[in-house]
Amino acid sequence: MLEARAFEPDFLRRLDGLVLGVQRSRTVREGRRTLGRVQGLGIEPESFKEYTEGDDLRFLDWNAFARLDDLTIRTFRAEREIEVTILVDASASMGLPREDDKLGFALGLAAALAYVAMASNDAVRIGAFPSAARGGALRLQTSALHRRRETYPAFRTFVSEVRPGGATQMSAAVERLLLERRPAGTVILISDFLISAAEYEQALRGLLRARHEVKVIHVLGDRESSGDYPPGHYRVRDSETGELCEVTLGAGAAQSCRRRAERLSSELAAFCASHGMVYARAFGASHFDDIVMREFPRLGVMR
Repeated sequence: MLEARAFEPDFLRRLDGLVLGVQRSRTVREGRRTLGRVQGLGIEPESFKEYTEGDDLRFLDWNAFARLDDLTIRTFRAEREIEVTILVDASASMGLPREDDKLGFALGLAAALAYVAMASNDAVRIGAFPSAARGGALRLQTSALHRRRETYPAFRTFVSEVRPGGATQMSAAVERLLLERRPAGTVILISDFLISAAEYEQALRGLLRARHEVKVIHVLGDRESSGDYPPGHYRVRDSETGELCEVTLGAGAAQSCRRRAERLSSELAAFCASHGMVYARAFGASHFDDIVMREFPRLGVMR
């Protein structure tokens, strides 16, 4: 399975030195540690205040004391820790076509992003939302939160145990996630988006209303994005609904599949752009390494 690629030492060395740019709330630090992750003394100064008993003398403005014989304390704007949740669609459609390894591809991208995000010691977790069975109850699975890259291998067990199944319940998964009442952070949603526009729009709007920064990765397999199917007559069963239909693939089938993939991509990208969300396209697991290096910068990954 392709998710194992994200734990190979040579691949991780290519990710070393990368960080994930995220929007951060800020808080004032007045000579003592505030809630959130303090970045040390090199943070942008914000203002001054009169010294009061108990303030940390390390933040005393000695220049003002020498000139004015006045005790003042510098205050700083400190970046807060951000929670990064990488949410992977693990519905039945993500397991097909089987040779495309689309779910392994998505999980590999999720794990690689987790590794990059941990460069800033932010709290990172991976989630997946398969259903128990066709028509079964939604299961939102999430890993533990990890902050340091030394703990990155702990994600391997989680991603290796995710299996595809059931219908895509994206909006329900987002609702379940939001019920946790976690602080607003960054959510990266990875899916093939083979659902109605109304379904994914409801899910993405829900994340925005909860004040999350949202990034979207649109994955499709090599075969389904290229339409490279042998011509012939097929009886096809929908992997999520169980519905049977008759399909005849002829000379124009590949072109038709490519047009549908392009239309889905352009509509999703336009929706994301109009709502201030980042969209990245990841078509074809065979291009895993190239996609990581080409698309991750769109998601805010930088050196």
